[in-house]
Amino acid sequence: MAYLALSVEDVIINKWLLVEGNLSIGRASSNDIQINDAAVSSKHARLITEPDPFIDGQLVTYLEDLASTNGIELNGNKVSREKLNHDDVITIGFNQFQLIDKPTNNLDETAIIIS
Repeated sequence: MAYLALSVEDVIINKWLLVEGNLSIGRASSNDIQINDAAVSSKHARLITEPDPFIDGQLVTYLEDLASTNGIELNGNKVSREKLNHDDVITIGFNQFQLIDKPTNNLDETAIIIS
């Protein structure tokens, strides 16, 4: 299961589980993730989590800029809309988030054949 982690000096101080649907990010109190930072627009960005069109039962998350003043960075590059992957670093204002999406291993242990 994927989640978004907010870190300060490599210490996770908050995290949000990414389930199907949208999460709004910004300075306004109406956002799902409120950031108290003057460099963040009131409605800055959105995370869109939806079913993966290629893998049954999996979700995929997109990051979308909502025409914010200072934009968003993904792994150091300005973006407007991008698919997120495990360990991606998102910068919004002076805040750094990381997407954590460690794959789950749903396979049973391999049977050992004794001959």
